[in-house]
Amino acid sequence: MALWVGGIARVRPVRLGVPAAGAALVTTLLAVHGWAWDPAPPWVPATVLVVLLAAPSERSLRGDQDLLRARGATGRQVLGLASAEAAAAGLAGGLTGVVLSLVCGFLPGTGLVLTWEIVLLLFAGLLVATVAVLPPVVREWYFVPADDGPPWWSPYGLDFVLLALAFFWPLLGWAGGTMLLWRLVELGLRKGKRVIGGALRPLVSGLAGVLALSISWRSALLARSVALVALAVAFAISSALTRDGCTAATVDKVASLLLAAAAAGPSFGLALNERRRDLLIVSTLGGKRRQVATFIAGDALIVGGGGLIGGHLLGVLFVLLTPVEWVAFPHGYLATLGAVVIVSCVAASAWIARLAARDEVSDLRDY
Repeated sequence: MALWVGGIARVRPVRLGVPAAGAALVTTLLAVHGWAWDPAPPWVPATVLVVLLAAPSERSLRGDQDLLRARGATGRQVLGLASAEAAAAGLAGGLTGVVLSLVCGFLPGTGLVLTWEIVLLLFAGLLVATVAVLPPVVREWYFVPADDGPPWWSPYGLDFVLLALAFFWPLLGWAGGTMLLWRLVELGLRKGKRVIGGALRPLVSGLAGVLALSISWRSALLARSVALVALAVAFAISSALTRDGCTAATVDKVASLLLAAAAAGPSFGLALNERRRDLLIVSTLGGKRRQVATFIAGDALIVGGGGLIGGHLLGVLFVLLTPVEWVAFPHGYLATLGAVVIVSCVAASAWIARLAARDEVSDLRDY
């Protein structure tokens, strides 16, 4: 009992809030679009993005699981705790999505039909939270996490296979295009130290080489952040360029902006938080606050800029693969999207810079 109470006490509200918010967004999109078959339902890429964004970070998982191991926890107990966390987040998010859908009139049915619809939406919320929370816990507890490197699927060419099959099912193009971008960004960051250093030299002068080397070391972490931002931007672009009914299109646009803000803000901030050890080492070796800020700004430039550029390319690809009617290019909405991504990246960078300024040499043992 002490193990369970201690474990639950360590679950911060934000830990439950992220998958709960994701479950609420997915259930709302499902209520708007319904369950009718569509070759490229908008809620599918949104659900994938929510699962990726809601997954707990490796650092927070490692800290929690180290404490549970020290208390003698078993794998079954850890999975039970994670399942309780997923259930709480899924039910809270599902209920929020259902209430929002009822208030906004997205669920017009009555009687048994409405009841069955609510049950399905609650189940969908539970499923989203479970898929987001449980796999990272299992991987961290039972398997040795792989070192940073290319994505696990890159040697098998899974991205090329999915792109080749996209003409049969457009959703495979979403997956294949995002995975191909992930592959290319990771490869470019890992192998392109000289190019990155040359591009950064006018901005950071003497720190360009060191910054390029740091970016290369963390290529996998940064590539994941770029891919998430790009997928969110691509979802926003495809939502803005395809005609899908007035209400559904409006909800899709709002959801797209929320996902873009989450990918470029909190999610990128967690990725930057994984680099706190690097930043502390730079400070310990005599680096000034301005130099530490330069490292953070370099990451933000890659994630924000790369995500916007890659997202526009993916968005055009997704629109070309989706057999629906197009609308006029929404310049105002896309300008808002770019502003959301930039502001979110800046906010995440400022947050990490403030945390890094408080770190001391004694904190190295905690990383």
